[in-house]
Amino acid sequence: MKIKTKKVVWLVLVLLAISGAAVGYYLFNKGPRDVKNSRSIKVQATELYKVFSSDSATAYKKYSNQVLETAGIVEAVSLNNEQVQLVTLKTGTEGAFINCTMDENNQNIRPGVLVTLKGICSGIGEGDPDLGIMGDVYLSRCYLMK
Repeated sequence: MKIKTKKVVWLVLVLLAISGAAVGYYLFNKGPRDVKNSRSIKVQATELYKVFSSDSATAYKKYSNQVLETAGIVEAVSLNNEQVQLVTLKTGTEGAFINCTMDENNQNIRPGVLVTLKGICSGIGEGDPDLGIMGDVYLSRCYLMK
């Protein structure tokens, strides 16, 4: 190989390494997604559950890992072991809910109240049809919208 060709090959390899390091550095320092201020897909809790229960493959493509703004009637409010607030929204299907893990605890959320929550959708749980246990749709890092 000629000396000029070797220099070009080395230059390309060095540029690729620098580019890869820059992309890695950016991704490492990017931080978590800003759910509260990001654009969202608006969908009713009943419609969200209906889409996941009827055609989960299409629903995963459309909603999974997306920020959703979901409106629904609160079924229950509780705290988990880490004292993080969990809100379940009614779906119109007996025993099936939209499970929302809140980023901030909010005293204004009460059962029977219509709320709009914004969070990241992670899909539907399996459930067990043989036992009559329906799978729930999960949203994480949720915020109460005004």
